[in-house]
Amino acid sequence: MDQNDQPVPNTPQTPPRQPLAMRLLGVRHRPGKRIAYVPNKWGIFVIVLLSMFVGGGAFAEYSMQPSFCNSCHIMEPYYKAWHLSTHKNVACVDCHFAPGLENTIKGKWQASAQAVKYITQTYGSKPHAQIDDAACLRSGCHETRLLEGGVKWEVRNEKGDKVTIRFDHKPHLTQIRRGKQLRCTSCHSQIVQGQHITVTTDTCFLCHFKGLEHGRHEQAVGGCTGCHDAPKEQIRLATGMFNHSEYVGRGVNCTNCHSDTIKGDGAVPRQTCWTCHNQLAQVQRYDDTQFVHENHVSKHKLECSSCHIKIEHRLDATAADMAVTSKGAFVHGENGACNQCHEQMHGGPLQLYRGTGGRGVADMPSPMSRAQVDCIACHRGHRNTDSTASVVGQTYIAEKERCGYCHGEKYVGTLSEWKVAIADSQNKAETAFAKAKAAVDAANLTGTVLLDAQRLLDDAEHNIRLVKLGHGVHNVNYSTALLSVAVERCGTVMDSLAQRPPK
Repeated sequence: MDQNDQPVPNTPQTPPRQPLAMRLLGVRHRPGKRIAYVPNKWGIFVIVLLSMFVGGGAFAEYSMQPSFCNSCHIMEPYYKAWHLSTHKNVACVDCHFAPGLENTIKGKWQASAQAVKYITQTYGSKPHAQIDDAACLRSGCHETRLLEGGVKWEVRNEKGDKVTIRFDHKPHLTQIRRGKQLRCTSCHSQIVQGQHITVTTDTCFLCHFKGLEHGRHEQAVGGCTGCHDAPKEQIRLATGMFNHSEYVGRGVNCTNCHSDTIKGDGAVPRQTCWTCHNQLAQVQRYDDTQFVHENHVSKHKLECSSCHIKIEHRLDATAADMAVTSKGAFVHGENGACNQCHEQMHGGPLQLYRGTGGRGVADMPSPMSRAQVDCIACHRGHRNTDSTASVVGQTYIAEKERCGYCHGEKYVGTLSEWKVAIADSQNKAETAFAKAKAAVDAANLTGTVLLDAQRLLDDAEHNIRLVKLGHGVHNVNYSTALLSVAVERCGTVMDSLAQRPPK
């Protein structure tokens, strides 16, 4: 051994410094061990924390999927409606969470609260959600909707035919409508009878017709042509083909034929408030419509139909209310109070117009009745002065000028001709009836012979009375046929008496 070589003392070796990642994760290296790397206490905590973070993030992502919404059975009808809607490719959170991270966090917090209520069985059977306009108008969805102007909206009417409605989103969303600030969901219902985020025409009718006059002096926000034009194609009626342009071009008002298109007044029963509110102070603001609509429509989303009674709008909205009393009179279902004093009013004219009520003649509606022309088309003249009408009411009488209002010069003088023809037929029928009745009275008939004669005379008298008191010009052809049957019945009676052997 070289004398310069000195023995090296046994000094402890400093272990190599571990990588930063291992130190952050709390993992230590054990050389020569079967498991070379194991976490220490700090490492276990970090791994658990990371697992919770990753798992929570994965669950958060999964919980934002539509399939997760269907996990709660109370969401099933909403999920099915969404799945069948035009928004079926749009995730629920895209609508229910307004744009922005803050709104997403807020939405997740509210959704978590609902989940807790579901787990703890403290939820309501009908979940309530609001959708901000910003969610609808976000980029990639309907951000250009307000700039598109008028659009054509096709709906099905009660007969299944397509009706085109003109609509412009901009004035409805950017302007105050009837003192109310509307939202997207004011018209687009969140769920109605299995449909999701769809427009309900009931809401349109409520806003356009509520609180206005209907019937003879029909009123609507925007008028008839504000929403739809008259049909441009010819319409097949029972009387033949009908072209609206001929009448619209002449200035004939839509309500001249379509005056029974609105049913209901959209009232809000006071007791409806108690459905949601249980404090007297809240219900006492029932008459403060500005406050009520601001808090229910503008600030929050509440279905209009939740409070308002439905308003119906179609061509024959009130036709179903017409009924026949036990005495054979036509009455309107909503005028029960009037019928207490004014019994069987206008039953005869209405029966003649519709071609019913006579004997011996098949139903024969007037051509104008088949064309759905309403009574007010002709009855426009005032019988009473304004001062008299303020006490006893007003009666509207027919005016011959109304013929020209719709038909131009085509039927000039026709009304006078009808009156002359009906008067002549009426005179012949009354003369025949008086002669036959006198003959029966003088013949001293008995038994079945008398009964048969009375039946024939009763039919004749009924037809004569219906045409006279119902004013035959309401249906000239039907009235003429009824009077002809009356003359025929009387002639049968006279022939029967002539065949009897003399006493």
